[in-house]
Amino acid sequence: MDEFETLGIGVDIEEIERFKKYNTRNNPFVLRIYTKDEIEYSFSKNDAASHLAARYCAKEACLKAVSSLGYEAVSYADFEVCHNKNGVPEVNINNQQLKNKVEIKISISHSKTTAVCYALAHRKRQPINPLGEGIYSNSEI
Repeated sequence: MDEFETLGIGVDIEEIERFKKYNTRNNPFVLRIYTKDEIEYSFSKNDAASHLAARYCAKEACLKAVSSLGYEAVSYADFEVCHNKNGVPEVNINNQQLKNKVEIKISISHSKTTAVCYALAHRKRQPINPLGEGIYSNSEI
């Protein structure tokens, strides 16, 4: 089971209806949870609620995945959902300490009524040599 010690998994599912009340860009909840780019993306769509719900799911799933690796001081602001050049959802880690320690892959989906996201976090290999050369370990420095 040692090979799983470097993996964390998280999942979240939300009802899209819950996010329909957050129908403005300057809503306090929206401003607290989402980055500027996430707000712009979500409100550029006809159904902002489904995109807000999906991004919320992603942030929750990322928090769970990272927490399952033993990291505690993380928040919604630490994660930003974006898309690669092919339109595939990705997560940027905004917390530099966390970014140095983990990588996260996500998969988001939504229907007319619900949004879901799975997140897989992988602890990065850290150099154990003080010069950062040679031998690597999966444990933290």
